[in-house]
Amino acid sequence: MAGKSKLVALNAALAAGLALIIWQGAEVWKDAKAQRKATVNVPVKKITPPPMAPAKKPDAVQSATYADVASKNLFSKDRNPTVVVDPPKVEPPKVMPALPVVYGVLGLPSGVKAIMAEHPGAPSKPVKAGDTIGEFKVVALDLSKIKFEWDGREIERDLDALADRTGAAVVNARANGGAQASQSSGPAVPPPAAPAEQPTSAVLGADAGTPDTPSRNCVAGDNSPLGTVVDGYKKAGVMSPFGIMGCKWVRQ
Repeated sequence: MAGKSKLVALNAALAAGLALIIWQGAEVWKDAKAQRKATVNVPVKKITPPPMAPAKKPDAVQSATYADVASKNLFSKDRNPTVVVDPPKVEPPKVMPALPVVYGVLGLPSGVKAIMAEHPGAPSKPVKAGDTIGEFKVVALDLSKIKFEWDGREIERDLDALADRTGAAVVNARANGGAQASQSSGPAVPPPAAPAEQPTSAVLGADAGTPDTPSRNCVAGDNSPLGTVVDGYKKAGVMSPFGIMGCKWVRQ
């Protein structure tokens, strides 16, 4: 009986609590309805905004302002706007080699040919105008002169000036050495022969030159060496295995 009365009392408490919750909810709903009614459809007061100030006009663009942008690079601190131009490379002047040497000259029906070598001791060969020997091209050739072309330049020389005299120098050196050896070791070697007599004006042949360049022909039997001077004339020509080629006496 006591348990039944407690259950009734509990049910009554729950019913009272539920009624209280419903009443509070109804009150809250009434307040919200009254507040909504007071705020909805209420005219809004217009507020005039203050006048806007015009924006400042940007300055004109100046290229000098961006000079640092062009000269400085964030990824290369050593960047320099100054362009360094390397000076033009100057090639050293080409050195012309020694001219070929001449051993003789031949006046043939087919033309003049010279026996030449690139340098003393090198193999010799006959060359004519148009041929090449070493770095030189023979442009013109006669019995007394030769003209070369090298590196776009023309070089003209007398054949006598290009004659190879190294063999004669070796012979003279050996003769002098033999004479000194004979003086030191006794008369085992005979003394050198006495120098030949100076030729006379009889070796001068007929006139062969011009008033500007006077010259005389050589005569048969004249064995005087090249370079001999007689009466103001110097013997010129080219020594070859066949004798003196183009022999003549030139006025000094």
